[in-house]
This record gives sequence, structure tokens and C-alpha cells, in this order.
Amino acid sequence: MKLSNIPFAKISATGNDFILFDNRTQIFSGRESEYFRTICQRRTGVGADGVILLENSKRADFRMRYFNADGNEAEMCGNGARSVAFWAHYLGIVDEKMCFESQSALHRAEIKENWVRVQMPTPEAWNLNIRIGEEYGWEIGGFVRVGVPHYVLFVDDLEQVDVPTIGHSIRHDSAFVHGTNVDFVQLLSPQKLRLRTYERGVETETLSCGTGAIASAVIAYRKKNIRPPVEVQAPGGILWVDFDRDFKEVFLEGSVTLVFEGKLFIVPERD
Repeated sequence: MKLSNIPFAKISATGNDFILFDNRTQIFSGRESEYFRTICQRRTGVGADGVILLENSKRADFRMRYFNADGNEAEMCGNGARSVAFWAHYLGIVDEKMCFESQSALHRAEIKENWVRVQMPTPEAWNLNIRIGEEYGWEIGGFVRVGVPHYVLFVDDLEQVDVPTIGHSIRHDSAFVHGTNVDFVQLLSPQKLRLRTYERGVETETLSCGTGAIASAVIAYRKKNIRPPVEVQAPGGILWVDFDRDFKEVFLEGSVTLVFEGKLFIVPERD
């Protein structure tokens, strides 16, 4: 390892927290999986659900690359998208309205103080007939990909669900070739639901999941007649999901908090 001073920001998006690096000068190659995993550790590192690299883009204002807490790169993160949009504006890279790219899509975003609204990928790869988890006695919602895979179950009492244990079991079910995030949903009204999510890559329950909020809302729309805009109550705060009938326009919005800025003094050696 070599010593250096690498500036970073710690941002929380309704409890989903991230370490962000301005990587426009290519400090990181994206192959630093072990390092990202190390700094995401809660007691020995900065502590976060994931790492975000803000990079240059040839077709948008900037590019977002997202790495889960296990160090592996993922296609998308909803709350991460809101966080990087906020940070890009904070750094003066963009105005209140912007367009940025991720692995999964181009995203329009708008910021009003600490409130961020981001356009998300069109839901795809629907499978509402899959029956994983029936043994728990809950109603199956189904599977959908919102940049990343999600499996939704409807429960009567969210507080009674052992999310870490059951989520881990379903997340690794052989039916999901690349694994899946698992969303446990309790409907509260025609436009309101509660959500707890076991996140793939973090490998435990998180306080909030943006793509999970979208997956839960759109599946509830198709199976439970819930209406947009949908208020999603996560343990870390409230998110709002809005979409049109054909899911061509899907938006996620909620608050974002810049927790602190700092410097990391140890970086991995180059290959």
C-alpha cells in the first residue's frame, strides 16, 4: 500500500449511505474491489453500503459507477444515483438540472436544496409467476429488474419478518442466476407502502433501497392496484416513486444528506 490524501464525501440517502470519489482524474481504475470492500467496513473503514465513482462522460454531464459493499461493481443503485446527482451539484459540476449515465441507462435528475428527483431505468424482465418463498405463507409479488434484480413479497406485518435470515435464503436461491435483492412489502393504503430490503452485495438489510422502492411500487401497481405517486416508507426515511402507465417514465425522489467530507490516506498499489 502507498500513502496519499484522497478526498471523499460520505452521503446518506434516506439511510442508504455511500462513499463518493471524484474520479474524473482517474484515481481509481475500478479494479480496486478489495479496497472498496475494506473502506466500506463499519468499524475499520469509513463505513458504507457502497462506493460511487463520479467520472467524465462523452454523452452526458458525468458518469456514475457503483460498487456494492462487497467490492463488486453493480449496474445501478437508485439512492446512489440520487446521491451522486446531489454531489455533482455540490461540487459545481452541474446546475440544478442534469443528465448523467450509469451502466444501465441515462438519467435525468433535478435538485431542490437537499431533495433529489432522478429518472430511473424502465422496469424489465418481469416474472410475476415465480413462486420462491411460498413456504413462509406470504403473497408472492414477483420478479422485476430495475437496473438490478428484485424479488418482491407482500407481508401482513413487516415488523415480524426476519429480513436478514429469510432475505439471505431467497437472495441465494438457484432460481436467480445472478442473485437478487429481496423486498418485503406491507401495503398501507392505495398510495402508500412500507418496505424492508435485503440488498445483494451488501448482504444484509439496509435502511433504504431506491431500486427496491421502485420494484415494490410497480409490482404493487400491477398486482395490488396501488396508484402513483407512491409513498414508500423505509426504515431510513420516506421515498416517493412516480411512473406512467407503461413505465416509460419512472422517477425516484427523496432527501439526501452530505454527512461529512474527509481524506483517505491509504490507497491500493497499482497493478
